Amino acid sequence: MEKNEAHPLSKGKNQPGKDMGILSSIYYSFNSIKLTVSLFILLGLVSIAGTIIEQGGDPAKYAQEYSETTIRVFRFLGLFDMYHTPWFLTILLLLLLNLIVCTIERLPRVVRFAKNIKPVLDMGDEKKYPFVETLRIQGNTPDQIERQFRRYTRIPPWILLVDILSLGFAAFLAYKYPMNVLEFVAFILVPITYIVLLNFRGKVVRTEHQGAVHIFLNQWLLSRFGVYIAHASIVIIFLGAIIGSLFGFKGYMQINEGETTNQMYLRSDKLIDTVPAALRSLFSKGGHADQAGMTNEHNNFKSLPFAIRCDDFSISYYENTGRPKDYTSNLVVIRDGREVEKKTIEVNSPLIVDNIYFYQSSYGQTGRPGVVVLSVSLPGVPAQDYGARINGSFSVEGTGAEIMVNSFVPDFTIVNGHVTQRSNELINPAVYITATEGEKILFSGWMFPNYPEYSIKTGNFDIRFKDYWGSQYTGIQVAYDPGVEVVWIGCSLLVVGLLISFFHSHQRIWARISGDEIVLAGSTHKNQMAFEHKFNELKNLLKD
Repeated sequence: MEKNEAHPLSKGKNQPGKDMGILSSIYYSFNSIKLTVSLFILLGLVSIAGTIIEQGGDPAKYAQEYSETTIRVFRFLGLFDMYHTPWFLTILLLLLLNLIVCTIERLPRVVRFAKNIKPVLDMGDEKKYPFVETLRIQGNTPDQIERQFRRYTRIPPWILLVDILSLGFAAFLAYKYPMNVLEFVAFILVPITYIVLLNFRGKVVRTEHQGAVHIFLNQWLLSRFGVYIAHASIVIIFLGAIIGSLFGFKGYMQINEGETTNQMYLRSDKLIDTVPAALRSLFSKGGHADQAGMTNEHNNFKSLPFAIRCDDFSISYYENTGRPKDYTSNLVVIRDGREVEKKTIEVNSPLIVDNIYFYQSSYGQTGRPGVVVLSVSLPGVPAQDYGARINGSFSVEGTGAEIMVNSFVPDFTIVNGHVTQRSNELINPAVYITATEGEKILFSGWMFPNYPEYSIKTGNFDIRFKDYWGSQYTGIQVAYDPGVEVVWIGCSLLVVGLLISFFHSHQRIWARISGDEIVLAGSTHKNQMAFEHKFNELKNLLKD
C-alpha cells in the first residue's frame, strides 16, 4: 500500500452526522456495502425460486404438479411470473438506488484524486511511496532518461494486431447482421472502445522545478474508474430489466399446420397496464387484487398487428430411442393480406418481427386427420408431390393410374404378423396404398419408409412417403422485451469495467534529476509484484 498518501476513497466531509434529517438519513442508509450484499443475496435466493418454479407455464401443467392450496399461495405471491411482480421490481429498484448512492458518494473523491496528481516529486515526497531508489547518473542526460520512460508508452505490436482483427471482425458483424442503434452500441461500439483504450499507454510529463528536472510516467489512471464503469453497467442492466417488465409481454401461440392466426395467449402482460388495472379493481370493488388479476388471467388473449401462418412442421428423432432430436416450423408473416417474411424457426433460432420474438418451444397432435403426402415419379417423369386423406385418392398426372391411401400408421410395430400402432408420434410411419388403372389393380399393400426392402413392389412407380401434413400443431413462445437491448449494453459495459478493474492498475513513476543524482519513486494501487518488476527494470536501464 502507498505510505501516508490520501486514499481516493477515504472518508470525506459528506458523512452522516447526528443532526441528520429524515431524507438525509434515508439517503445515507443506501450508502452501505452491507445493504448491497444483502440485496444481492436476496436477489439470488428469489432467483433460485424462479428457476425451480417454471415461469409463465401452462396452468394445466401446474395443476398436475402442485396441489390447489400450493397453486393459490404461489399465485398470490406471484411465483408463477416472478420477474414481472411489483415486489421483484422493488428489489431491483432498491439495489439500483444503493449502487447510485454509493457511486455518488465515492466517485467525486476519485475524480479529485485524479485531478490532484502532481507530476513533480518535491524534496521528501518520495517517502510517501513504497518504491524508492536513488541513483547516480553515469552518462545519462535528462533527455535519455525521458526516452527510457517513454518506452513504456509505446504501442506493442500485439495491440496493433488486435486493433486490425477487432476492426475487421466488427465490420464483418455489422455487414452480416444488420443492427439497430442500441445493438450497434452493445456489440460494436463498447468493445471497440475498450480496444481503442488499449492504445493509450499513458503519458510522460517533463517539468523543471526548483532547479531540478522532473519526469513523470502516469499509466492507466482509468483503472481507478473500472469499478464505477461496472456500477454504471449494473444500473443499466437493471434499468433494462425494469423497462422490460413495465413495457414487455410474454405469450404463447398454438398454430396448426396450414392455419393462420394473430391471436396469442397472454401469459404476462405489460406491468404498466396490469398494475393500474389491479389497483382500480382493488379500490373500486374493495376486493383483493391478487396476482391472477395482475397477469391478465381473465383476459388471456392478445391480438398481434400481423398474422402468422404455419406452412409446415417437421420433427426428427434419434435412432432407436424415439426421442425428439430437432423440430422446426416454416412460418410466414402476413401483414395487410400480404406475405412480408418467411423463416424456418427452431429452438434458439427465432423469428423476429417488430422486435417481437417467436421461439419454437413445443408441438403436439391436433387430434384431426391429416393428409398423407407422397412423392410419385416414373421413368422420364420428374417426381411430383400428391396428397390424400385416409380413404382418399389422387390421380397421377400423365397416366391413367389412381392411388388410394387406405390406411396410415404414424408409428408402427408388428404384432402377430399385423401392423399395429405404437404411438401417435411420426417416428416409424407405415402407409397402406392401392394403385388402380380402370378396373385393374396395379399393386396394393404396405409401404414402410424406414424399411423399403419390406415394402410392396410398385412396378415403374417410384413412390416415397414425404409427410403426414396437418395432423400436428406447433407451439411458439412469444416475447416482447423493449429493455433487452439496454441489458445488452449494460452487459457489454460490465465486461469492459471488469477487464479494466482486474487486468489494469494505475501506475505512477517519478524521476527527480538534480545534478548527478536521480531519485526514482513509484506507486501502484494494486498488483504490486508486477509493478515491482517494472520499477526494477527501469532502475536497471538507468544504471547502465
